[in-house]
Amino acid sequence: MPQGVPLDQVKAMKAQGFENNQIIESLQRDGYSSSQIFDAINQADIVPASDITSFQAPMQKQAQKDPQAQNDYQEHAHEGQSSYELANTEELVEAIIDEKWNDLIKDINKIIDWKNETETKVIQLEQKFDLLKDQFDKLHQAIIGKIGEYDRHILDVGAEVKAMEKVFSKVLPVFTETVHDLQNVADDLKGMTKR
Repeated sequence: MPQGVPLDQVKAMKAQGFENNQIIESLQRDGYSSSQIFDAINQADIVPASDITSFQAPMQKQAQKDPQAQNDYQEHAHEGQSSYELANTEELVEAIIDEKWNDLIKDINKIIDWKNETETKVIQLEQKFDLLKDQFDKLHQAIIGKIGEYDRHILDVGAEVKAMEKVFSKVLPVFTETVHDLQNVADDLKGMTKR
């Protein structure tokens, strides 16, 4: 934001015939605040003392000769000053309202942007959460499937072990008897070789 009061710019624009609204818009585009602009306009509108005395001198001479002219002069001076002050006040109020409205719009836009960004992040988080839930469900199903598969294998192994136990219970006595007979034959053969 530029520093100081843009008095020279205001005087130059007034000399070129710009109206106050045009001056205000131009200086706002240049970055001046409303208070800087209106200070400059008010200072530029103050008539220098030499201009006032040169303007008042003929009017005062006329007013001294004619009391009615004096009343007219005072009335017109007062009316002109009041209408000028009213116009400046209206312009000042309008510019301040415009400036505050623009600030409000900027703040509202920031809030809307923040809201949209937050909504986007929430949607992304929901999607990630749903994806994690699906992956967890699939993992859970896979683990349950593997456990069921292991149970079936263990049951199959248990059945096979029982079947082998039955086979061994039938074969083992015959096998031990055969081994015992072979032991006897081996002992007999050893005894024969020693003689």
